[in-house]
Amino acid sequence: MIKASKYIPLVILSFVLLFGVSSCETDEEQVDLCNSDGAPGELISANYFASFTPEQVTTYLRLYGAPLGLVPDYSVDVYQVAYKTLDKDNELTDASGVLFIPQGIDTLDLLSIQHGTVFKRDEVGSVNPLFYAFDGMIAAMSGYVVIEPDYLGLGSSPGLHPYLHAELSANAVIDGIRAARIYSCQNEVLLSGDLYLAGYSEGGFVTLATHKIIESEYPVEFQLMAVAPMAGPHDLLQTTRSIIDRKEYAIPAYLAYLVQAYDSIYEWGRLDEIFMEPYATRIPEVVNGSFGGSEINDTLTSIIDSLFVSEFKTSFLSGEETQITNALVENSPLDWGPVAPVRLFHGTNDSTVYYENSVTAYESMRANGGLSVELVPLSGADHGSAAFPAYYLALQWFDSLRTAN
Repeated sequence: MIKASKYIPLVILSFVLLFGVSSCETDEEQVDLCNSDGAPGELISANYFASFTPEQVTTYLRLYGAPLGLVPDYSVDVYQVAYKTLDKDNELTDASGVLFIPQGIDTLDLLSIQHGTVFKRDEVGSVNPLFYAFDGMIAAMSGYVVIEPDYLGLGSSPGLHPYLHAELSANAVIDGIRAARIYSCQNEVLLSGDLYLAGYSEGGFVTLATHKIIESEYPVEFQLMAVAPMAGPHDLLQTTRSIIDRKEYAIPAYLAYLVQAYDSIYEWGRLDEIFMEPYATRIPEVVNGSFGGSEINDTLTSIIDSLFVSEFKTSFLSGEETQITNALVENSPLDWGPVAPVRLFHGTNDSTVYYENSVTAYESMRANGGLSVELVPLSGADHGSAAFPAYYLALQWFDSLRTAN
């Protein structure tokens, strides 16, 4: 069913959301939750960062106009973690993230939060947990062990970030969950085995992609309880078409990020066929983890016909550009029916990641047999103003399921 939700205007925090969790055994065999040496998810290090009290965070929340109903309950210990995951060549590589552990609870559920789009390598939770992973802090203060992966190519992970690539993004989340589980086992943090996932914007896409891979490849290892993909670009082909068909797009950095990532992953070597000069040459120089989104936008152009080669644009919009079209379709987590309950939250006035993405995901998953899929429109909200309400409603939903269990 489609659930309507009334949007309450807020002064929104400039943070984006992410969630995820893990469990106790693989499909083939029992695994040692205290050790995963030489395998994806191996915990390399967990360094204590700081502890925060509800009083400290409540003051911080009020400064940014958070909803009155959002009241932190528990103090939280924060750890910067490093672990192993797989890169585009299927080789083990380094990844990082931030782990939040609430104090004073005997048994805890695990939540993995997937963050939204960041361009700069150090704008992630493992570098500054209070600023870049405030969503995880709040969720942990509600009584969850929270892991927020940085993703590949961000934090301490080398190479380019594989922006909006479903498998590589999901692998980094799944292995982050495994690393959080290993830390919990080694340090007597008792996990219930229940797993929750959530994320906003890019994190919404990564959350849904992770859900799909968990249920198709690791249905025994992970006990998924609920999943909240929020404002994600789930239909990558239609989203890209809609943007390229416009005269102007205010955030060309997104387009450069996506094409640069796919060009690297699939080894196309086609930037000069897709982008006009000087942008084809400029994009690898600025989309490399060293510059923020506004800096990248300033080096590009918002005029679509000046950014893209006209032959490419015509071919892509007519459906003749099969190489890129196929990659976008393959990475869109739409053609499946989830088992674990899903709620898609999205602002109806979102012009950054179109609301239709969540409508398409809802309809596709229902058509493929997903019986516990709901769409929650946040009426009148855009991409920024929907973030905190979506996160708040997702936590309320998760809490209601925990209470019922």
